[in-house]
Amino acid sequence: MEKDHVQIITLSDDERRKGKYSQLTLQKALEAMHQEGLVVLKGVIDVKHINALNEKMCAEADKKRADPDQIYNHAVKSNFLQRPPVTDATYLFEDVYFNPFLLQLANAYLGHTPIWTWLTSNVALSHTSGMRQPPHKDCAFAHPQYPYYFIANIPLCEFTIDNGATEFWLGSHAQASYREQIIATEPAQIAEYGRLGEPLPAITEEAKEARRAVRPPIQPPCSPGDIMIRDLRLWHAGMPNGTETHRIMIGLGYQSPFYPNSRMRCHLPVSQRDFFKRSAKDMVEVRADFYEDDEFETLTKDTHFELRPDYLE
Repeated sequence: MEKDHVQIITLSDDERRKGKYSQLTLQKALEAMHQEGLVVLKGVIDVKHINALNEKMCAEADKKRADPDQIYNHAVKSNFLQRPPVTDATYLFEDVYFNPFLLQLANAYLGHTPIWTWLTSNVALSHTSGMRQPPHKDCAFAHPQYPYYFIANIPLCEFTIDNGATEFWLGSHAQASYREQIIATEPAQIAEYGRLGEPLPAITEEAKEARRAVRPPIQPPCSPGDIMIRDLRLWHAGMPNGTETHRIMIGLGYQSPFYPNSRMRCHLPVSQRDFFKRSAKDMVEVRADFYEDDEFETLTKDTHFELRPDYLE
């Protein structure tokens, strides 16, 4: 049996020069997203930019880990969210935050003009062997069954099985619905976004067993300079990092202009407003609130990921 793998989109010299995929290359990326729910855009970011961010953010992750009040994803002390260093212009790179190849695909897959509403990073902490997340989707409501949102993950180091490359269940998004998610029946199950009688992010054991028989999950590798794009409906799980260094990926979330969520937005420093507004051009809408730097440093709103559609409120 052929080994399963993620689709990788490579740049030609001409595409790199033009800052735009050809129609055929874009078609391949779209096919991967529609069929697999995941695609890797290979080598689209300057690795020097990635290395600078990794050094800065690993040092910050050490400080967060030492904080006894630190909140962890899914209550598993191997993984947390961390804000990228967006107050310091030294670390603001257009090929990271406004990558033309990423935005070209976002417009084609989600619709023109996609809305940027989420910015964070995901940290798989060093020395966390055996501590994994349950397979889940990033929603706690009955989500729509079309491409309404995707996450662009930017790896800041080599991603391997040893250091916690994310587990993905390729193709699980294609027929995804709330019926494969655990339903909240007790108040103790509900975190910040859940509601009684509605789905939780975690996938049921029955659904996992059925899907595993058809197509088991994989942990695809990824390299600095790549962007890994995931349809939000795709099942996935954070995995343990048994190495001596943190494994960090920046996450940018893009919403379809057809999806009715008017509350979700980025939270950014007013000191860098010009960069974020100027760089968007006509490829993406930056839906964001801006804050003075001192207020921004203590802000926690950017840890809240609530994509519930307006019609469920």
